Amino acid sequence: MLATLGTVLLYTFLLGSLYLLVSLGFSLITGVLKIFHFGYGYLFIGAIYFTWMFMDVFHLPLGWAILAMFALQAVIAYVLYRFILVPFRFKQDEEFMFVMTVIFIALILQLGADVFYPIYKGVYLETTVIPGTSQIGPITVSNQLLFAAGVGIVMTLLFVLFFTRTKMGLAVRAISYDVYSSRILGINVEQLFMIVFIMTIIPPIVAILTVAPIWAIDSSIGQAYLGIAILISVLGGLGNLKGTIIASYIIAFCHSLVSFAIGEPRLMSLSALIVVFIVLILRPEGIIKTKSVW
Repeated sequence: MLATLGTVLLYTFLLGSLYLLVSLGFSLITGVLKIFHFGYGYLFIGAIYFTWMFMDVFHLPLGWAILAMFALQAVIAYVLYRFILVPFRFKQDEEFMFVMTVIFIALILQLGADVFYPIYKGVYLETTVIPGTSQIGPITVSNQLLFAAGVGIVMTLLFVLFFTRTKMGLAVRAISYDVYSSRILGINVEQLFMIVFIMTIIPPIVAILTVAPIWAIDSSIGQAYLGIAILISVLGGLGNLKGTIIASYIIAFCHSLVSFAIGEPRLMSLSALIVVFIVLILRPEGIIKTKSVW
């Protein structure tokens, strides 16, 4: 019983820290730009398959392929913001146009991955930083998963420091609370929107690269991680980073409890969905109710 409890708590910490990376970008877009980013999953698909494409087609080494992938993802984010989001920003169909565009991009990437790099091609990224396993009491844990959890905590801390200790971060918090008053105060709202939109590609890409060596890779990974990001963002309180941090560990606890205590990993998604549903009935605004990103 104690061993099971220890396993559940350990994996709550590990998965929760990883889920921070998965959901941070989605939460920021929701909190700052006030858009529900249903195409968010394309970032995970692109991180894997763009990197593999640069290695397979252009014969770049892994490090350069990752840098090229980041550059390509940043260009895609800029194009989406500049040519899709900005033209429709103050029009009634703004969100619809953006959401449909990113959903189409996600579908194109998924279908393209199925065609050019089907499962039998053996797409695999050797992004292992710490190989092997560690023994924590009676529990054997992948060192790479420990590394991924550490990266999640560090990156979350950096984002929190950015929003609480820098002038740009404080300005972003201001526009997330009231964009019109921020304009009156002389804040360059559009420039900050663009910076935040491009910043949001970093956590999900880092998340998928850190777990690529230890978790299965296929073209449907974007949908799975998008589902986790949505649950966490909704549970935490749309767009609030404090709520995102709390919700990440709650969802991780649900997943760990079902997997290791009940022994039914197939019920992971269902259990988390039920918990979010119950919380929203009792508290429709989520865990944290605020208009600001922090």
